[in-house]
Amino acid sequence: MTEEQKALAAELDRLSADAARLADCVRRLGRSGDPIDDLREGFFLTVGQAATICAVADQAIYNWIDLAAQMRRPIAEKRARVWIIDTARLLAFVEKHRGGLPARVKAENRLKEHWPKWSEPPELCPS
Repeated sequence: MTEEQKALAAELDRLSADAARLADCVRRLGRSGDPIDDLREGFFLTVGQAATICAVADQAIYNWIDLAAQMRRPIAEKRARVWIIDTARLLAFVEKHRGGLPARVKAENRLKEHWPKWSEPPELCPS
């Protein structure tokens, strides 16, 4: 593969990721803003889930939350002693500060891999 082909492939990867982000934004605009639906659709993650998709320890996610807040670009909110992480903001943070587009794409792919399991309703009466 020539350098020109590699550059073109990289640009197509970037455009594809941009299109996915734009589609996510459009989906968010068209919603009624129901927070329960947002949780079910993967717009928010726990620290453990964020660590899994980013392939880092929970402590790294806590550090990123602090760093993002210091930069005045928060990626999470703490409610009732629980961090609620905005998935889109986390992915943007990963892309900008933790490995670029390849790291973001890997995290997005891990999210797609894990989300079906995470989005299953919890069993209310364990057998």
